[in-house]
Amino acid sequence: MAKKYQNRLKQTIQLTILGLIVLFAFIAAVKKDFSVDFEAYCPFGGIMAFGSKLWMGSLSCAMSATQLFMGLALVVAVILFGKLFCGYLCPIGTVIEHLRNLAAKVGLKTITLKGWLDRSLRVLKYGLLYTTAYFTITSSELFCKKFDPYFGVTSGFNRDVVLLWSLTALFIVLFVSVFIRFFWCKYICPLSAVSNIAANFLISVPILLVYLALRWAGMDIHVAWLLGALTLSGALTEIFGYKFYGLSLFKIKVDDSQCTSCELCDKKCPQGIDVHKYETVDHPDCTLCMDCVKSCPSKGAIRLWKWDKNWIPPLIIAVLFVLALLFARNYKVATLNERWGNYHEIENVQKYEIKELRSVFCFGSASSLKAKLMRKPGIVGLDAYASENRVVIYYNPAVLDELGVKEAVFSPSKYKIRNPEEGIGSIDILRVGVYELFDGYDNMDLYRILAKFEHVYAFKTEFGEPVMVNIYFNLDSVSIDHILTAINAGAYERIRDGKTETVNVHFQTGKGETVLAPIGIHDFILEFFPAIDQKFNKYDSYELSNLHVLEIGLPQADNNAYRRQFSFYISHLSWDDGIIRFKTLFTDRPVAQITFDPSQTDTSKIIEKLKSPVMTVSLRDGTTRDYDNPFTPEEPFKILPASAE
Repeated sequence: MAKKYQNRLKQTIQLTILGLIVLFAFIAAVKKDFSVDFEAYCPFGGIMAFGSKLWMGSLSCAMSATQLFMGLALVVAVILFGKLFCGYLCPIGTVIEHLRNLAAKVGLKTITLKGWLDRSLRVLKYGLLYTTAYFTITSSELFCKKFDPYFGVTSGFNRDVVLLWSLTALFIVLFVSVFIRFFWCKYICPLSAVSNIAANFLISVPILLVYLALRWAGMDIHVAWLLGALTLSGALTEIFGYKFYGLSLFKIKVDDSQCTSCELCDKKCPQGIDVHKYETVDHPDCTLCMDCVKSCPSKGAIRLWKWDKNWIPPLIIAVLFVLALLFARNYKVATLNERWGNYHEIENVQKYEIKELRSVFCFGSASSLKAKLMRKPGIVGLDAYASENRVVIYYNPAVLDELGVKEAVFSPSKYKIRNPEEGIGSIDILRVGVYELFDGYDNMDLYRILAKFEHVYAFKTEFGEPVMVNIYFNLDSVSIDHILTAINAGAYERIRDGKTETVNVHFQTGKGETVLAPIGIHDFILEFFPAIDQKFNKYDSYELSNLHVLEIGLPQADNNAYRRQFSFYISHLSWDDGIIRFKTLFTDRPVAQITFDPSQTDTSKIIEKLKSPVMTVSLRDGTTRDYDNPFTPEEPFKILPASAE
């Protein structure tokens, strides 16, 4: 019986990585207070984020230093050694390889594309890389999330995923790549294209240096030209040269004097390379997996450079992995570094750091905070670390102090928890200071704590040290001491997906709580009514005297939980060009007022649209989507004159 040659070390590394991903996903699914960031060690996201950092000065999404240095470690590994990540660590490659082996065991054959069909298809991954890199670098949002099969599966196909794109990519990975050898890796994968460009060092680096020199000389050349030159050079070199021009000496060598031409190495190569035909294997698909070295029955016939040890590539990977983690630990990279105003003219710029600011969790939320801070005189800079929910704010101490900085970040808010029971004529108000209550996530924690009291109806916050909170409740039915004890408990329980979990909080109430004068029930309703007023379809171009208003009862207008659905409702209504404004308010009931031009539409059409069981919504990318309509308009319907207010 022929001896079976297996590269146990490589298989152990591959299956360990894949097993850890599956294990953490399982734990996260069954234990809701356990969270895992499956992007944390993704080198492709790190490379793309590094590009946006250089071009825009900001990191993509919630990228951290870990992703950044993992990406740089991959590039260094490819330049100095080869495509080690693809052969040992990539979970997509592991899945494809082991599915292909399983298919072979049951007698299913794999096609290895050859000739110009193989070479021509390789251009696809460079086109996808250019598109991904361009949109990521110029927007600081990871475009690869839209289609990446790994991100799609590990995120549960969340809202960042374009479902059709991700499922198509997953189909290519799980089916096409099994029967057409490594179709994803060879022809589609943008990380494979990045690796090839890095491997093509002697061509890629001069292109980069020329671009930088032209920029340094004052030429405003967009990054799109650099991306185009790099991807084009990589594609042309791979397609026509079928090898790369790099620095690495770590290549598989074949010694003709020892080789018996048994071709076992060809059969064992996962990529389908005809290893025995080479003197130095410079094939673009070689990942230094060492399967050929491990399988060769003739000692010394095939080796990695000067060695035949299959543990050398994994050792290199481990060293680079540890170095990347050490750099990430010691060098923090901000999602956003911005300075504005007279920052460089201030002699004594002060810094104020806020930790656990959970409302800053990505590039978009960091940018929103920046826009808010720029409106505050005296604040001149921001460093935001989205992956840590941490910000450092720079300010002029001659204009404002730390308290002023905190106030600039703080957003007063109000939350209605429930409607008071019928028969209550007035609502009591407890005013209390609460420390560590700062952003919207803290407010939601306080909301859940107070919601456990049946006779607590709402709360609102205003800035102070501590933050001042007015809690609206029924003093005859709930004890003030019970409310304060719950806020100070340090934790609360919530039910999520049918399971109870404990949420830790850091709230502490200040001394001197007071009970304010009661508020009437009607004033309470007006205070917490979540009013909406949106104008569209060229509202400002109309004369008010030519417009009418349809007023309808809308019970859901009194419920903040419908806020997102209201944006869908308005989009649905806006398809009628004659409807130009949507507004909610409380009269003697929750109502919606729809302003319209009677020369373009009429009340029957509007009511039909309001009652439609499906809302057709226009999305940002220009497509449309249908949603169930959760709103139930109620009579009587009224026609009113239009007003500017």
